[in-house]
Amino acid sequence: MNHAVRMGALVVAAAALVAGCNSIDDTATPAPTSQGATRPTESQVPGASRAPDVPGTVTQAPTVTQPPAQPDPPAPVTTVTAPSSAEGIGSAGRCIDPTSAGVQSALAGLGDGWVAEHASADRPGSCGQLLWVSAAGGMSAGAPIHVLFFHDGKYLGTATSEPYAFTYVAGSNGNSVTVEYKWLVADEPFAAPQGGPVAITYTWTGSRVTMSEPLPTEVTQPHR
Repeated sequence: MNHAVRMGALVVAAAALVAGCNSIDDTATPAPTSQGATRPTESQVPGASRAPDVPGTVTQAPTVTQPPAQPDPPAPVTTVTAPSSAEGIGSAGRCIDPTSAGVQSALAGLGDGWVAEHASADRPGSCGQLLWVSAAGGMSAGAPIHVLFFHDGKYLGTATSEPYAFTYVAGSNGNSVTVEYKWLVADEPFAAPQGGPVAITYTWTGSRVTMSEPLPTEVTQPHR
């Protein structure tokens, strides 16, 4: 082989070697880029800890704060005192006072000469629903007697339409009054009537006064 042919063969061999170094291997892994870089997994990075899962955002209704509950206002204090109506039947410390303007006005309505003798006794804590005053129409032992009734400071009227002698209040319980009636049987003195007594109870019903029974004829129609 002459020198020229040898040199040509060397040039061809060098060109083939250069071409083999610049060819792309389709099976090689491409180098990562800044945008398409693959994030290494936990198994690829020793000692790496997994970030906790971030739950989805939950929108909750705003919490309404109620104002603190206000205590109920205290109940008004009611002071129980003696009646003080327009008639003015009571006085300081007494549910009914015979000398009061209201009682004196009721007595004046009966006519002249009527004088209060007895009245309801005060009851602890309450004046009662039915109060009374007994009045005499004279000074003798046989003088006629009226029993006057009062409720809530107001005058209701007398126990009977006509007054009767030998009448007195035997007791009361705040809601009722028991009146005893006696009468003359023969010629006994007025100071010692022998008839009776018969007890009649007068009760306040909430709107009026009722009698337990009618008066006996011995009281309403005396023999003399």
